[in-house]
Amino acid sequence: MPYANVNDIRLYFEEAGEGTPLILMHGASSSIDDPVFSWLDLVPLFSERYRAIQVEHRGHGRTDNPARRLDYHMIAADICALIEQLGAGPAHIAGVSDGGIAALTIGMTRPDLARSLVAVGPNYYNDDLVREANQFADISTMSDRGASAMAARHDRGGKPEGWWKELFAHLAENLAVNPDYTTEDLARIPNPVLLIAGEDDLWGNLGQMTDMRRAIPHAELLIVNHAPHEVQHTHPWIVGPQVMDFLARYP
Repeated sequence: MPYANVNDIRLYFEEAGEGTPLILMHGASSSIDDPVFSWLDLVPLFSERYRAIQVEHRGHGRTDNPARRLDYHMIAADICALIEQLGAGPAHIAGVSDGGIAALTIGMTRPDLARSLVAVGPNYYNDDLVREANQFADISTMSDRGASAMAARHDRGGKPEGWWKELFAHLAENLAVNPDYTTEDLARIPNPVLLIAGEDDLWGNLGQMTDMRRAIPHAELLIVNHAPHEVQHTHPWIVGPQVMDFLARYP
């Protein structure tokens, strides 16, 4: 099984392809075998040119979380430790949703490990639209089918039955106060950054995406018309080629 012991966790990851490393990070409550909020649809394209490394974040999928809490700095630190352990730096780093926020966090804290950053649907603070979207972490509103899917996704990798409920508690606690970055924080990111969002995304809403585009010195912005938060899944024929073009400019 492809695990790496980094910091205090056993981090699950999978690789495909050869070339410059490309770290692929999923969204909150997701895993690398969930196509909706991961990069699964685009791994075949990416692996034609890159060493595509999909990771499951702390507490998600088959990765454990003995700290029993979660925030973006922890996720970012885990990814940095993995990059160093694999000798994969500097790597391209691409994240969806929470993975995108963690990617931007790496740009603020360890830019030396990143060739470039790609962030799909990130937010940098909690506005009213984000707070509305964050209600997904309230498991009291989840259907039985949704609960079964979360149990199948997260009650594995040696974690106890019912772990997924604890994961959602960690997510809710994190989302209530994080991210809490400022435009001054974003301005410290020296890496090339590609920001992507669907027009209808509540997290990566137009106001936040425009703020980030203006604040990050070397940022580009792609807004896909009439697309949701998971735009890399719903519109892979747009997102995939745009990401490939961006990465190719920073070999």
